[in-house]
Amino acid sequence: MVNQERRMAAETYRLDGRVILITGAGRGLGESYARHLADLGAQVIVNDLGAGMADGEGSPLPARRVAEAIRAAGGRASDDMSDIADPREAEALVERIVEVHGRIDALINNAGNFLPPAPFAETALADFERTWRIHLGGTYNLCRAALPHMTGQGFGRIVNTISTQGLYGGVGTAAYASAKAAVQGLTASLAAEHRGSDVRINAISPGAFTRMVDAGERPAAFTEALKRNLPADLVAPAVAWLCHPACAENGALIQAMSGWFSRTIIGDLDGFWDFAPSIDSVARGLAALPATGPVRAADSSAAHAQSIIARAEAARAHSQEKKIS
Repeated sequence: MVNQERRMAAETYRLDGRVILITGAGRGLGESYARHLADLGAQVIVNDLGAGMADGEGSPLPARRVAEAIRAAGGRASDDMSDIADPREAEALVERIVEVHGRIDALINNAGNFLPPAPFAETALADFERTWRIHLGGTYNLCRAALPHMTGQGFGRIVNTISTQGLYGGVGTAAYASAKAAVQGLTASLAAEHRGSDVRINAISPGAFTRMVDAGERPAAFTEALKRNLPADLVAPAVAWLCHPACAENGALIQAMSGWFSRTIIGDLDGFWDFAPSIDSVARGLAALPATGPVRAADSSAAHAQSIIARAEAARAHSQEKKIS
């Protein structure tokens, strides 16, 4: 019964005729996305520079292997090893896709590098720049190249990749975490800019046992637990949904890990008003606030500011009324 329902769902949520570019698709999460999307009928462009996690010499073999496997299974795929960190190569890649297929329906920015963890004091600016150039720069380059085509055709889906490292931080990963946090900021800004259209930009925070995860130092038992619980195939359906025409999400941050799916929001916990603050009153007020609770979210920084100002005016008016009474 479950398998029948899944087959029916797969038939309902087909992606036939859709042209989708996936970066970093020569292995790991990107490969899983490409295979899953091809199974749903999409024409996939498998982009991968074929380099190591910390950059290095590239190779066409990873992307070619995935594309050939998809075609052997009856799907439609082409391979590409453009360096998406180079704005000229990123633009040329998108232009080739549009020239060959007539459109680009979805872009999945998955490519990235990962340097060995190191204390912040031992992380050179050059290491930060290498990390930013791929994660943030590559995402920027392809969004910049693809969005004019998407707005022109009146449809588009972009899925950017962030990480819990960018949300919560991590020891020894300041370069990676800051790059991923920047991608979230870019995603939110682009989503706000395209609100009201059928061009939708979202972020995925995936959890999967990939080369990047395997490179970390940890007890062997924990590594085995990660392998069992973090298959990349559990993430792919969430990414496919964010690419689908029926998906109305925009500016969402979706977590997908180990079969767990959730929407993560950035918002304000309860606060307090003080129109004559001192260092003492702020310290005491913050200490009294709960660490968790209901969250007030906004869909842009302007909306956040407007909400604060409106509530501040109401709080001031209420304060004046209390003084008069």
